[in-house]
Amino acid sequence: MNNKIFLTGASGYLGSEVAEKLKGRGYKVFGLARNAESKAKLMDKGIEAVDGSLNNFDVLKKAASEADAVIHTAFNHSGDYDENAQLDREVVNTFGEALAATDKPLIITSTSAILQDTRTLEADEDFPFDPESSRAIRGETERDMEQMSQKGVRAIVLRMPLFIYGRGGSGFVPYMIRQAKEKGSTNYIGDGTEMVSAIHVEDAALVFLAVLEKSTAKRVYNVAAESVSLRELNEAIARLLNIEAKSISENEGREQFGKMFEFLSKNNQLSNEKLERETEWSPNSYKTILEDIENGSYRKFLETN
Repeated sequence: MNNKIFLTGASGYLGSEVAEKLKGRGYKVFGLARNAESKAKLMDKGIEAVDGSLNNFDVLKKAASEADAVIHTAFNHSGDYDENAQLDREVVNTFGEALAATDKPLIITSTSAILQDTRTLEADEDFPFDPESSRAIRGETERDMEQMSQKGVRAIVLRMPLFIYGRGGSGFVPYMIRQAKEKGSTNYIGDGTEMVSAIHVEDAALVFLAVLEKSTAKRVYNVAAESVSLRELNEAIARLLNIEAKSISENEGREQFGKMFEFLSKNNQLSNEKLERETEWSPNSYKTILEDIENGSYRKFLETN
């Protein structure tokens, strides 16, 4: 058993769930703490803090070399995305150097945003990358992990869907709710039939344990539990807020959503067949994303501006 886990992002949305599941399974978790506030959060949860940030490569390398496994969920979503993605790549390679020739697990997150439009398909792990994607560097990081698997690292990439939801958090769902409040309607582009994959944050966290504890788990796994259309998502938000859901043109969508247009205008479906076949993981019966928006954790947005 890999008893000592070094976890980045342990106070974040997904990472805190991973930490909770690891602790519940009896693992000793060490979390990266970039400041006093993060350190206090970790200590309150019984997680030993490692002082440092993603820029402190010596700290990361030392912590990784002392751990039985490394799980990397941290990512800086503020500021320049390309710079942050390049830093993430350097962090991953730093972990790879620390774990080389040990056969210890290195588990990182990637994003389905790197893929081409999946159209009517559910993409498998070999589906082509989109060279025009703003997330292209994350694809390069996936390739780096493939190289590490040949250097004595049990390198595992968990390619997450755009929509991780639950506990009233995540990125895309709150963004869409805020947009709807601002505009007075929930707006989808064209007919809104584009399909996207989703997973509850607790289900996503359990995937980390599944691949950690399955000694044969390696390389890339798509992570998803369901698929819904962008129109259905907007209609659920409309019912939550008691406003209209309506179609807008591509030009209107580009103007409203800006950099987010890329993710709200194309199909992005994942197949989890490999994950279910090679591990003991399968989705639990949490609320679906539509149920959670309309009658679950996102009802808290009715009380906020």
